[in-house]
Amino acid sequence: MTSRQTLLLLALLAAALSAAGFILEYGFGVLPCRMCWWQRYAHYGIFAVSLLGYLLPHPKAPLIASYPLILLSLTGLSLAIWQTAAQQGWLPFPASCTANPAQTLAEASNLLQAMSHTKIVPCESETFTLLGLSLAAWNIPAMLTTLALSAYALKPKPIK
Repeated sequence: MTSRQTLLLLALLAAALSAAGFILEYGFGVLPCRMCWWQRYAHYGIFAVSLLGYLLPHPKAPLIASYPLILLSLTGLSLAIWQTAAQQGWLPFPASCTANPAQTLAEASNLLQAMSHTKIVPCESETFTLLGLSLAAWNIPAMLTTLALSAYALKPKPIK
């Protein structure tokens, strides 16, 4: 597989992960927590960078795209590991995970009304599990795959 084909595969994988998140959210009502959104941002970045690297005609575009893809994959992997470890009680959740204090203060005059319209999903609650694993736990092998593919795109391919 060429580096350009690897980037296309990465774009498709990131699009599938993003689509799955939206289907779970809008199709089945599984609301994401703050850490879930952070992981989605990594998916969006992987999609954008890999698609850009695939589409740009410069011969070194796949090589150049691989570096930010590795960083994005490591970021997504770190977040998935952190959330999974926190769900198991091994690490603490970030303080900002369950509420947005700035938004709460900005809406303090109408706090009860704002609370009735705002659904805050705490990170520690596993809103959906598949085969006994949370979505954050499933994101670990997904991010390991994107990391491996990103590193593979760095590997020089023999010219035929």
